[in-house]
Amino acid sequence: MRVLFICRLNSVRSPMAEGLLRKRLGNAAVVKSCGLTPDDPNDFMISIMNEVGIDMSNHQPVALADLKDENFDRIIAFTQDAKDGADAVFANNVPAIELWAVPNPGEGSLDVRALLNNYRAIRSNIDARLGREFR
Repeated sequence: MRVLFICRLNSVRSPMAEGLLRKRLGNAAVVKSCGLTPDDPNDFMISIMNEVGIDMSNHQPVALADLKDENFDRIIAFTQDAKDGADAVFANNVPAIELWAVPNPGEGSLDVRALLNNYRAIRSNIDARLGREFR
């Protein structure tokens, strides 16, 4: 099985999903993530993933365009923009690209504790969905 996760920057949601699914499935799947306009990995993402035993410190953000020649069994986007971009790049992909709308954990309070809790909530949300979808 080949799975791709897409978000806007490939710095928070999609790498979280990549790390969580790799931990869940091990070598049973090829799991990748990318972004529409990749940015540096997010320090909060790295920190909260370490809390669950997943080291994302070596994550290298990838652009969606760099994966255009690859095939995937499941493509999951975390924003409508990411889905629209994936629809354009993988126009002939079967099955259809899925939208798992997940909010940006960096929005809202600027308090560090509140932000970390937002990141943890997003991590838990994604992990619960992965648990239902990938058994």
